[in-house]
Amino acid sequence: MKDLYYDLLNEITLNDESKIKKVVNVSAGVITREDENGTTQVLLIQRASDDHWPNHWEFPRGKCDNGPNEPIIKCLKREIKEEVGLDVKVGKMIDTFEYIADEGTRKSICYNFQCELRNQNQPVKLSKEHQDYKWISEVGQVELLVMPEQKKTIEKVLNDERSIVSYPSNDFTKNNKIEEYLNLIQ
Repeated sequence: MKDLYYDLLNEITLNDESKIKKVVNVSAGVITREDENGTTQVLLIQRASDDHWPNHWEFPRGKCDNGPNEPIIKCLKREIKEEVGLDVKVGKMIDTFEYIADEGTRKSICYNFQCELRNQNQPVKLSKEHQDYKWISEVGQVELLVMPEQKKTIEKVLNDERSIVSYPSNDFTKNNKIEEYLNLIQ
């Protein structure tokens, strides 16, 4: 099992930054609403089956690529409107994470913000990039749907007062050795 983690972490960590040609900010909206019982729900959207991440569930998000200095919040509102047709109030920043894309040539820094619907009765209107959506209210509902970083973000939103999961800190950097990280999570 340790070899599997070692190979995976070597593949996804920022060990070889020599291939990176650009760094891009990404904004993601963890859109919440309350159902008829007062339970907080989070919106997840599913990528289209013909997308480069087919059938993958995620938050509405996108690259801040409308000019070199596009503000994160402006990007966030634009991406949410484009992907799900919703008007939101942007709240606190929940967390960030980095990932490598475009065959190692792009480093993306994703900023996750909690957002609330401006109007609770707005319908979700999916873009052609997505094929389905769900409102979820428990972390267990997303165990197999989203990437680990997004699951941690959902846990922070849905279990703000009653954390039921403890994650290792996200202080792993390119200067750490994979073995050091594996020791942290064991």
